[in-house]
Amino acid sequence: MNTRMLLALTGALFLAGCGGSSTPPPPPPLPDVSTSDIVTFGTITRFGSVYANGVVYDCNGANVTMNDEVGQLADLRVGHVVAITATIRAREQVAKALTIGCLDEAEGPVSDLDLEDNSFVLLGRTVHFDELTVFENVGYDELANGNVVRVIGHERYQDRIQATHIERIANAWAVGMRMEVKGNISDLDPGLMRFRIGTQWCDYSNAMMELGSADLANGLYVEVKSTSPMLKGDLMLDQVRARDRDRDRDRDRQCADGCVYDLEGYVTEFVSPLDFVVDGAAVTTTTATIYVNGTVDTLANDIKVSITGDFNDEDVLVAERIVFHLPSVVQIEADLEAVDVDSATVTLLGIEVTTDDSTMFRDVSDAAVYEFWLDDLAVGDRIEIRAYLDGATVVATRLERDDAEDTVTLKAPVEAVDRPSLTMLGVSVTARDGTVFQAADKTVIDEEAFFDLVEVGTLVKAVGIDNGAGITADTLFIRECVNSCL
Repeated sequence: MNTRMLLALTGALFLAGCGGSSTPPPPPPLPDVSTSDIVTFGTITRFGSVYANGVVYDCNGANVTMNDEVGQLADLRVGHVVAITATIRAREQVAKALTIGCLDEAEGPVSDLDLEDNSFVLLGRTVHFDELTVFENVGYDELANGNVVRVIGHERYQDRIQATHIERIANAWAVGMRMEVKGNISDLDPGLMRFRIGTQWCDYSNAMMELGSADLANGLYVEVKSTSPMLKGDLMLDQVRARDRDRDRDRDRQCADGCVYDLEGYVTEFVSPLDFVVDGAAVTTTTATIYVNGTVDTLANDIKVSITGDFNDEDVLVAERIVFHLPSVVQIEADLEAVDVDSATVTLLGIEVTTDDSTMFRDVSDAAVYEFWLDDLAVGDRIEIRAYLDGATVVATRLERDDAEDTVTLKAPVEAVDRPSLTMLGVSVTARDGTVFQAADKTVIDEEAFFDLVEVGTLVKAVGIDNGAGITADTLFIRECVNSCL
């Protein structure tokens, strides 16, 4: 089976989740083709019986591993980055998951927390978070230095980590708790028996070495672990283990002819469109490569992409399709006014929002539905949306159900200005006596200064009351999407 046919079938299958109790309409029939293999590496966006491009992902019986240990489907969370191997059985309309593996990037105490830059340092690795990062047991604005967290995410340019899931394990580290981090060795000093991972010095004098056929050397990709207190800032290692990125991401499972590899990640080394790296995988393009949300000229270091293709004889991923991820500049928090499962849309504040296979679905309300999707929603539910603009269409990247609140939130580019009002996504937002105004640098300004700064296209966040005809604003803040759109 050729790659192009599989591409039409798989789409973003790794996003689909597993199992499920809902019963959506039957998908359209698939072409009558033989079983073929696919490997996908990306972020889980929802659970439940999910149809993606006419294919339902069946995860029953899949071999699940969590950090190399035997796991189960219930261990997986929205926001986890996973490697999945699967087969497509077109006759049965099924994509059958065979293996699902999840690995964290680091676990330990937070340091150098910077809520302006939306980043912190974790055992020498700089971790970034954004509007799509899932926080478990903590809110992003509740995170504190010293909190022990487990981070799952993607590799970024300059050895940084983009967190897709951050779980707080404890408020503070205690003796016996695990600290571990993956990364490349630098500044190896055999005399002192130490090296660095990122900015973290590691002492391996008492560590168990599991290097296989590799030699301890600068550039070696390893996982290091410790349960001992730091000594003069050094991480006192119990174990040093050589790792293989290709094996971790199941890129070493070179399946049958026509195998498709779906890869989500950041460009970490860019030379040209014919020579760049995403998450350690060498990638190239051809004149037939399809680009979505950009062009070949959009490719650059630190750009987030989803790539579908297959590996050539030189183990280079030949991209058939590259999707560029757009920033989620839109934020809407309000009560649900309508939901249409067939068209996969929701409406709140009069704004119709489209969802797709890439939309993250989570239920953080008291109901806490694990296999949460559109068919679990009811009019009046409190919904929080993050979205990007595709022309005039609002496309959700994240949809969460939360508990009831009195205020509403709308962040979007300004469409029109008529002091003391402005319009965003067709919604009129009006300042009142007592409205608090803020510039992009988060300094408080007065109403006149605010409206002097606002023009069509300015990104503004409004929080206030839905008055039935629009929003009466308690706060109006100018915002910018640079490192994130939080």
